[in-house]
Amino acid sequence: MADASFDVVVVGGGHQGLIAANYMIRNGYTVGLFEQRRELGGGGCTESRPISGFIGNPCAHVAGLWASPVNQDFKLHERGLNYIFPPVHSSMVFPDERCIVSYRSISWDKETGLVVPQEEIVEKNINEVERISPRDAETLARWSAEGKIWQWGFAAMQVLWNPPALPGELDPIEALIVDPNSGIDRRHQFMTATEYVSDLFDSDELRAHSLRMLGSAGIYPDDAAPLPIMLSNVPMQVIGFGGGVYEGGTHNAIHALQRALSEEGGKFFVGADVDEILVENGRATGIKLADGTRIEAKKMVITSIVITQTLARHLHNVDLGPGGAEYRRKIAKIRTDRGQIFWGHIAFHELPEYKAAAWNPDCGDARWIFMGDADIEYLDREYRFNNQHIRPGQWPERLYLWEATDTKWDPRYAPPGKHVALLEEMAFPASWRTEAEWLQIKKEAPDHFLRQWQKYAPNMTWDNVIAANIDTPWDIMQRSDNFVDGNWGLIAGTPSQWGAMRPIPEFAQYQIPGIEDFWMASGSCHYSLGLTGWAGYNCYKRIAQKHDLWKPWEGRLF
Repeated sequence: MADASFDVVVVGGGHQGLIAANYMIRNGYTVGLFEQRRELGGGGCTESRPISGFIGNPCAHVAGLWASPVNQDFKLHERGLNYIFPPVHSSMVFPDERCIVSYRSISWDKETGLVVPQEEIVEKNINEVERISPRDAETLARWSAEGKIWQWGFAAMQVLWNPPALPGELDPIEALIVDPNSGIDRRHQFMTATEYVSDLFDSDELRAHSLRMLGSAGIYPDDAAPLPIMLSNVPMQVIGFGGGVYEGGTHNAIHALQRALSEEGGKFFVGADVDEILVENGRATGIKLADGTRIEAKKMVITSIVITQTLARHLHNVDLGPGGAEYRRKIAKIRTDRGQIFWGHIAFHELPEYKAAAWNPDCGDARWIFMGDADIEYLDREYRFNNQHIRPGQWPERLYLWEATDTKWDPRYAPPGKHVALLEEMAFPASWRTEAEWLQIKKEAPDHFLRQWQKYAPNMTWDNVIAANIDTPWDIMQRSDNFVDGNWGLIAGTPSQWGAMRPIPEFAQYQIPGIEDFWMASGSCHYSLGLTGWAGYNCYKRIAQKHDLWKPWEGRLF
């Protein structure tokens, strides 16, 4: 006999699980959500960083959830979630004291979710590019006038906010590829990031800027990457389309989703370590916790746990049918070697004073500030190799950092008059070094980060620093079983593990053949990077289609 019973049982209390749970509650189901850790949130967390008195986001940081329909469907702004959108979207500062500055070029209505391009800001961004490269500015102006930039961007958004295409269907990006007037070259879907940005832009500065932005999506310059991810970043980010800041920290997104869950009748349980998904006669019937507690699921079980753990632990006793051995073999071979980063915080007294401010004084006010040279040959041939060979006492001469100092817009992050910045650089899987090596690398990281920062902002010395804590992939791996090998994207976002192939073709529609009433809303299903909610929302779409449930997306873009 079960110790408790719900219509729907959700495994995992990160944002994907919370989103799926909220949609099921809205349909009148009783829902119980079970989280292994002592608080909800997963990667949606905000903690004291890097020292008491300051706060930082040790995982998801850039506000991507603003673009999700979840905001409107559950009125998250009425439940305490607010976004800040700095007027300066991003900047790339170069060693020669020039820079490229992009201003936020869209408006967003929190009540309706309507996104409207601001053409005068797009033109302003193109004028900034013209200072670096007249030819690239001319190209961007032509794409803008023809509507191509927004066509590409919204096609990418439609791919991300819908389940993968079914066999025989074309998704919006594939439709662009076969359209001779779209401006998309069918070769783009097979290009490395360097090839792609080199095909779009003539100047090495625009290429370097684009490559560094793609790095934040877990893509090295010499990697091939899914075309929707490249299109949603380049040229969209250059002309000012992007995220913002979670007011008060990323964890406020989790608080809002939890309030929706609780206020509409759902229940959640923390410190509840799920050991097994119970399957009887080919149907998911509930879960068993590590302490032996059994929870009945009268209608379905939804998991938001990474697919590798789902099969290796939660379904380890389940016969997956004739294809089971092959499914397990494919899942065991999934790549997790992209998506690792150095991700940490430095608290300081005075804001960075960028030398590039002489070129454009707004460069230091950007939401994202990228730092690096425009050496495309180095980026393409040596950057990944050198970063992936960092060892104690062995660091590359060049790093390509980005920083975000949220205290410029939200004073909650630091004591009055003080500041804290998040810094990021690409890394490699946690298993590639020993724990002792990672501890030494972590100790050395602040020195190397500051040395690079000083090239662009000379006042960023240890005299200006209050405290520093740079997390490594090893640290990230310790936070959650979901972050396999320190991968904050759960599994690598390679083309072979994307869309209708993610995590494997047989599981791409959020189910495992042969197990009824078991659904997967994990970020390892249909690409999820950062706190966006793609997987939870799209999994619910497939559930709603099968069971004829509430379909709030009808009549809107996604």
